[in-house]
Amino acid sequence: MRVRRGLLFWGVFLIPLGALPLLVRAGALDANRLADAWRLWPLLIIGIGIAILVGRTRAAAAGTVVIALALGTIGGAALATGTVWFGALSDCGFGRPDQTFDRNGSFDGQASVTLDLRCGSLNLGPGDTAGWTFHSTYAGPAPQLDAANDRLDVGVPSGGGARRQDWTLRLLPTAVHDIAVTANAASADLDLTGMKIAGIDAEMNAGDLRINAGSATLDRLHATMNAGRVRVILGPSALSGDLSVNAGAIDVCVPDGVGLRFTVTDQLTFVTNLGARGLTHAGTLWTRSATEGGPVIALSVDGNAASFTLNPDGGCR
Repeated sequence: MRVRRGLLFWGVFLIPLGALPLLVRAGALDANRLADAWRLWPLLIIGIGIAILVGRTRAAAAGTVVIALALGTIGGAALATGTVWFGALSDCGFGRPDQTFDRNGSFDGQASVTLDLRCGSLNLGPGDTAGWTFHSTYAGPAPQLDAANDRLDVGVPSGGGARRQDWTLRLLPTAVHDIAVTANAASADLDLTGMKIAGIDAEMNAGDLRINAGSATLDRLHATMNAGRVRVILGPSALSGDLSVNAGAIDVCVPDGVGLRFTVTDQLTFVTNLGARGLTHAGTLWTRSATEGGPVIALSVDGNAASFTLNPDGGCR
């Protein structure tokens, strides 16, 4: 039987790409063991060398297998752990942050916060002083910050030259109306403790997003992730919105007694544990009744090459 090398590559590549996230989600493999999978990159060079040496023989397939396994393992580990080390492969990942940027201010009433980050980290949380404070370490051009009485906008300069930026933003809990986050090759940790927020909108690519709204009042949630992980901690209050992930994972933690209405788009490559968590299934709708007429969390959820886990073992850490 003659095996086409192009199909051989994709077949071998896709096996670890899908198997590693599934093994982690099933608890058969510790995600922490995969954090350094990127260090397998020398195998790519070895595979190329084998392909060159035996390129005109039947053994040429060995080089293809080595390359596909290395790429599939690195990619599968990234999807399974939600880490963003692959952002370092882009130009923004190089350059250690060695400069600082600090600003502070206040709002008149509640304000809208918009954050646009390329490569780096965002840590947002409640502040213990009035108004807001922003601190960043960065390499390359400084962050761009524009503030007014009813808004705060922070971003990175357009065009080339941007490098890693690490942001810390503290907000007076009563001064925030809504938050919008756009991030690429970045991690974002949103601690909404004590806040009453109309909405969270998050659009991320190649990253890790954690939203802690366990002790917050959040009316609406929209989050989209491409190649990464979303973790959401919700409290005992009504909520509506949607979650979407492509090539990644969604973890959602909710308290006992809260009603659940999850509309889940069926996909062959999208797995959930909702049945194992006792939810009732009718078509695309998964439900759990609230205790004594309590609040209901209603979310539309969809994904491709992804998983959705409700109340995962160990929590949404």
